[in-house]
Amino acid sequence: QEGGGTCDIREDARNQYMQINGLREVPVSSREEALSQLQVGMQRRKVEATAANSRSSRSHAIFQLKLERIDSGQLHAKISLIDLAGSERASQTKNVGKALQDGAKINTSLLALAECIKALADERKRDARIPFY
Repeated sequence: QEGGGTCDIREDARNQYMQINGLREVPVSSREEALSQLQVGMQRRKVEATAANSRSSRSHAIFQLKLERIDSGQLHAKISLIDLAGSERASQTKNVGKALQDGAKINTSLLALAECIKALADERKRDARIPFY
Protein backbone atom coordinates (compact mmCIF):
# COMPACT_ATOMS: atom_id res chain seq x y z
CA GLN A 1 0.00 0.00 0.00
CA GLU A 2 1.20 3.50 -0.80
CA GLY A 3 2.79 5.09 2.25
CA GLY A 4 2.28 2.09 4.54
CA GLY A 5 -0.60 1.92 6.96
CA THR A 6 -3.55 -0.39 6.89
CA CYS A 7 -5.47 -1.86 3.99
CA ASP A 8 -9.23 -2.03 3.91
CA ILE A 9 -10.34 -5.55 3.07
CA ARG A 10 -13.86 -5.81 1.75
CA GLU A 11 -15.94 -8.78 0.72
CA ASP A 12 -18.31 -8.51 -2.21
CA ALA A 13 -20.67 -11.33 -1.25
CA ARG A 14 -22.88 -10.86 -4.30
CA ASN A 15 -20.00 -11.30 -6.76
CA GLN A 16 -18.08 -13.59 -4.36
CA TYR A 17 -14.67 -11.96 -4.37
CA MET A 18 -12.43 -10.06 -1.99
CA GLN A 19 -11.17 -6.57 -2.63
CA ILE A 20 -8.22 -4.98 -0.87
CA ASN A 21 -8.37 -1.23 -1.23
CA GLY A 22 -5.08 0.62 -1.39
CA LEU A 23 -3.07 -2.04 -3.18
CA ARG A 24 -1.26 -1.10 -6.32
CA GLU A 25 0.19 -2.89 -9.29
CA VAL A 26 3.50 -1.60 -10.63
CA PRO A 27 4.57 -2.70 -14.12
CA VAL A 28 8.26 -3.57 -14.35
CA SER A 29 10.31 -4.60 -17.36
CA SER A 30 13.44 -6.02 -15.76
CA ARG A 31 14.65 -8.13 -12.88
CA GLU A 32 16.30 -5.04 -11.38
CA GLU A 33 13.02 -3.09 -11.39
CA ALA A 34 11.21 -6.02 -9.75
CA LEU A 35 13.87 -6.28 -7.03
CA SER A 36 13.68 -2.52 -6.50
CA GLN A 37 9.91 -2.75 -5.93
CA LEU A 38 10.44 -5.64 -3.51
CA GLN A 39 12.94 -3.48 -1.59
CA VAL A 40 10.43 -0.59 -1.47
CA GLY A 41 7.86 -2.95 0.03
CA MET A 42 10.30 -4.28 2.60
CA GLN A 43 11.20 -0.73 3.68
CA ARG A 44 7.51 0.06 4.27
CA ARG A 45 6.97 -2.92 6.56
CA LYS A 46 6.36 -2.24 10.21
CA VAL A 47 9.07 -3.79 12.40
CA GLU A 48 9.39 -3.30 16.15
CA ALA A 49 11.47 -4.69 18.96
CA THR A 50 9.79 -6.88 21.56
CA ALA A 51 11.17 -8.75 24.54
CA ALA A 52 10.93 -11.91 22.40
CA ASN A 53 12.51 -10.58 19.19
CA SER A 54 14.65 -7.53 18.40
CA ARG A 55 13.15 -7.15 14.89
CA SER A 56 9.63 -8.50 15.05
CA SER A 57 7.60 -8.08 11.87
CA ARG A 58 4.34 -6.35 12.80
CA SER A 59 2.76 -6.41 9.33
CA HIS A 60 1.93 -8.88 6.60
CA ALA A 61 3.39 -8.44 3.11
CA ILE A 62 2.52 -9.85 -0.28
CA PHE A 63 4.75 -9.50 -3.33
CA GLN A 64 3.19 -10.93 -6.46
CA LEU A 65 5.10 -11.23 -9.69
CA LYS A 66 3.20 -11.88 -12.91
CA LEU A 67 5.07 -12.70 -16.09
CA GLU A 68 3.13 -11.73 -19.19
CA ARG A 69 3.98 -11.94 -22.85
CA ILE A 70 4.76 -8.49 -24.22
CA ASP A 71 3.16 -9.14 -27.60
CA SER A 72 -0.15 -10.57 -26.34
CA GLY A 73 -0.36 -9.68 -22.66
CA GLN A 74 -1.11 -13.35 -21.99
CA LEU A 75 -0.24 -14.51 -18.49
CA HIS A 76 2.74 -16.85 -18.60
CA ALA A 77 3.40 -17.34 -14.88
CA LYS A 78 2.51 -15.90 -11.50
CA ILE A 79 4.26 -16.29 -8.18
CA SER A 80 3.23 -14.85 -4.83
CA LEU A 81 5.68 -14.33 -1.99
CA ILE A 82 3.90 -13.91 1.33
CA ASP A 83 5.56 -12.91 4.57
CA LEU A 84 3.32 -13.00 7.62
CA ALA A 85 3.75 -10.89 10.71
CA GLY A 86 5.31 -12.58 13.68
CA SER A 87 3.05 -14.47 16.03
CA GLU A 88 4.45 -14.23 19.53
CA ARG A 89 2.84 -14.89 22.89
CA ALA A 90 1.93 -11.67 24.66
CA SER A 91 3.59 -12.94 27.83
CA GLN A 92 6.89 -13.31 25.95
CA THR A 93 6.83 -9.91 24.23
CA LYS A 94 6.08 -7.88 27.38
CA ASN A 95 4.08 -5.54 25.13
CA VAL A 96 1.53 -3.14 26.60
CA GLY A 97 -0.93 -0.62 25.16
CA LYS A 98 -1.05 -0.26 21.38
CA ALA A 99 1.72 -2.80 20.83
CA LEU A 100 -0.30 -5.38 22.77
CA GLN A 101 -3.41 -4.55 20.72
CA ASP A 102 -1.41 -4.83 17.47
CA GLY A 103 -0.17 -8.27 18.56
CA ALA A 104 -3.73 -9.37 19.26
CA LYS A 105 -4.80 -8.21 15.77
CA ILE A 106 -1.90 -10.09 14.18
CA ASN A 107 -2.84 -13.28 16.03
CA THR A 108 -6.51 -12.86 15.05
CA SER A 109 -5.57 -12.45 11.38
CA LEU A 110 -3.33 -15.52 11.51
CA LEU A 111 -6.14 -17.57 13.07
CA ALA A 112 -8.49 -16.41 10.30
CA LEU A 113 -5.93 -17.44 7.71
CA ALA A 114 -5.61 -20.85 9.35
CA GLU A 115 -9.39 -21.30 9.19
CA CYS A 116 -9.42 -20.37 5.51
CA ILE A 117 -6.62 -22.84 4.76
CA LYS A 118 -8.48 -25.58 6.67
CA ALA A 119 -11.64 -24.86 4.70
CA LEU A 120 -9.73 -24.94 1.40
CA ALA A 121 -8.13 -28.26 2.33
CA ASP A 122 -11.46 -29.84 3.29
CA GLU A 123 -12.57 -31.94 0.31
CA ARG A 124 -16.21 -31.63 1.42
CA LYS A 125 -15.94 -27.87 0.88
CA ARG A 126 -14.07 -27.92 -2.45
CA ASP A 127 -16.94 -26.33 -4.37
CA ALA A 128 -18.25 -24.21 -1.51
CA ARG A 129 -17.55 -20.54 -1.02
CA ILE A 130 -14.88 -19.93 1.63
CA PRO A 131 -16.08 -17.08 3.84
CA PHE A 132 -13.94 -14.11 4.77
CA TYR A 133 -13.36 -14.08 8.52
